[in-house]
Amino acid sequence: MMRDAPLFRFNHERSFLIEEVTRRVYNDVLLNSRRHPKAALEFVLNEIAFQESERLRSNSGPGDEIRSRGWWRQMARNLREMTEDEKRDVLKELVHVYTEDTAGKFDPKVFKFANNVLPVGLSFLFKTQDLRQIPGISEVGEAVKHLRDLEERVVVEGNVEHLRKLARRGTLVVVPTHSSNMDSIVFGWALENSGLPPVTYGAGKNLFTNPLTSFFMHNLGAYKVDRRIQHDLYKHVLKAYSQVLLERGYHSLFFPGGTRCRSNIVEKKLKLGLLGTSVTAYTKNLQAGKDQRIYVCPATINYNLVLEAESLIKEHLRREGGAQYLLENDEFNQISTVIRFVLNTVKMSATTVIRFGEPMDVFGNAVGLDGESLDDRGRLIDPAEFVRSVKTGEIVEDATRDREYTRYTGTKIADSFQRNTVLLPASVVGLALFELLRARFPKLDVYQLVRMNFEETIPWHEIRAAVGELVSEFKVLRERGKVHLSSNLDLPLDDIVDQGILSLTMYHIPAAIDYVPSGVRINKVELLLFYANRASSFGIDTQELIKRAITS
Repeated sequence: MMRDAPLFRFNHERSFLIEEVTRRVYNDVLLNSRRHPKAALEFVLNEIAFQESERLRSNSGPGDEIRSRGWWRQMARNLREMTEDEKRDVLKELVHVYTEDTAGKFDPKVFKFANNVLPVGLSFLFKTQDLRQIPGISEVGEAVKHLRDLEERVVVEGNVEHLRKLARRGTLVVVPTHSSNMDSIVFGWALENSGLPPVTYGAGKNLFTNPLTSFFMHNLGAYKVDRRIQHDLYKHVLKAYSQVLLERGYHSLFFPGGTRCRSNIVEKKLKLGLLGTSVTAYTKNLQAGKDQRIYVCPATINYNLVLEAESLIKEHLRREGGAQYLLENDEFNQISTVIRFVLNTVKMSATTVIRFGEPMDVFGNAVGLDGESLDDRGRLIDPAEFVRSVKTGEIVEDATRDREYTRYTGTKIADSFQRNTVLLPASVVGLALFELLRARFPKLDVYQLVRMNFEETIPWHEIRAAVGELVSEFKVLRERGKVHLSSNLDLPLDDIVDQGILSLTMYHIPAAIDYVPSGVRINKVELLLFYANRASSFGIDTQELIKRAITS
């Protein structure tokens, strides 16, 4: 089935897709301009020119801009003298250029290379001139050998066979959590290794210019999303492009969190713009006489270590706590840092767990093995009824109605993220250490703790007791179906503690913590907070738990 996946015909349809998106967006804007005086083309084009001129004045970003600041300013000056036909020509040209810039490519040879030569797509990092800068370079040979056993380190869980059946019945929309720029590469490998079809997905434009990822981004079906561009026309192009892909049966991936989760807390607030295109695509296909089902497939990506942890948590603290938290250069842009991350993580067991939740239709209903939708009581329902007019019985489009459907599906996805989070030793041990530290300074808030940046030592007996209490609580939650635990957390307590501490000491420089004879010394409170956050979203009274651990 893999070589029959829709993405393998992408290059043959690329021109059609671009023209179809251009036609739809252009016609939509023209129709809206006739209906609403404030949406007249002059106002629309002038607003775009103003926003882009302002953005380009203060913000130079990755990749080539489709138009210079001078072009936008000149276009705005010429608007009053343009005829309606000239304004339409400018509009159509802009829509086409934005669509052309967005549309990705797919090279089957690159796909094979990425999945077979080096599964995580990072083989090109191992270059002699860069490796000389990396500590422990004598271990490269051993690390490369470990890469062959990637299946032991990237574990895929959930009912994958159900998803395989759904992929044969309709179109998959995979919606994972988002923690790292490595997500799309690792997730792509997991799909291939699980016998699931490759997907097309939106990726930040910076990844297309980043030397670590651009080759893969340009050739594996990813399409560009320039998050710096905020005007409505560009957003319209992105949604139309996503919708047309789904109508044509392209399996897709959206990160409903929108961007990498800076705090590492399990995502709850989701951005549903692209997800909403699944409802409109399903409706369009019904109107065209095609009952092409679309299935939403939540998934969680659970890392023991996150490459960009330090810069992510610092940005989160800066956003939440004030400008004193300065954002540093993202680790993903530093080739030596990425290589060090790879060299260290390949020596670990179960560094990543990807878990698929239960799939649903675009309206949030469960689906059976045969792809049919089910209500809360397990009875068959026809999803077409959700978009059928009560008055006429016809399939109709309704933007307000569809937003409500998408909002409801978003709550189901967030619930799935919570239930299907897989906790690993780094997060559980990180939570224990952070809460033990906080118990020592109960009058300080999180930001004060981080700013102090002291080197406090936590004794071994407190660590073991706190981790033991936490693991016991999480096992109770696991029995209730509220969380999943990696197999490492079923090991003896001392092994869990050792694995968690090893993870927190082996990659970050300086390390989050250090071994000392009497226990563990805390070096970077913000890093502990990052890993602790993953395990702190499940309603456990950690303050009471720590009291029990300290006094036991």
